[in-house]
Amino acid sequence: MKKMMMAAMGVGLTGMLASCGSGSAPDGSAEGRITSVRTEYRQGSATGGFIACNNVTNNPGRTQQTQVAMRFTLAGTIESIKIGLKGNTNGDRDDNFTTTATGQQLADLGNGNYKVLFNANSGAAGEMLPQSIVVTPAAVKVKVVTASNFLGSFYPRIDVKTGTANFPIIALNLSTNVYRDCAVTSVTGEDI
Repeated sequence: MKKMMMAAMGVGLTGMLASCGSGSAPDGSAEGRITSVRTEYRQGSATGGFIACNNVTNNPGRTQQTQVAMRFTLAGTIESIKIGLKGNTNGDRDDNFTTTATGQQLADLGNGNYKVLFNANSGAAGEMLPQSIVVTPAAVKVKVVTASNFLGSFYPRIDVKTGTANFPIIALNLSTNVYRDCAVTSVTGEDI
């Protein structure tokens, strides 16, 4: 795999690593932190919390998809990252609900900050989480939805490969609720 060099982070990354959602390679080759998880759905209003939906009405062409944007900081030599969402209900992570992203699939936001955008397709869902991730889809706008039938929640995990070491970053504090049924009531101008 082609290695990519991430821009060195500014002052403060070391202090952030002590907080939830951060990690570093045991050999010192890289470090990082998940900073946010957003979805295309906000519950109840344009300022409501971000949620995931398994079945969506009033959303043509996207009846079983939730677009997710994960933002994170990385510093050091990064070969690739494995992206996954882990269920809070039993702590299991469906290995089918992961994907590997390389540098070309990460949006560089500057100063060591990155974003990866993916579609979570619940069309092949088990009981809670979708079974497929499509990386780098066309971005959609955030929508306001009504939601019912709460199923559980998920949190993000990325596994970083540096070429000389591997390490996980798990953000238990960035939990997203999942609902079986949602209905779009409006589309905002907000980017995911």
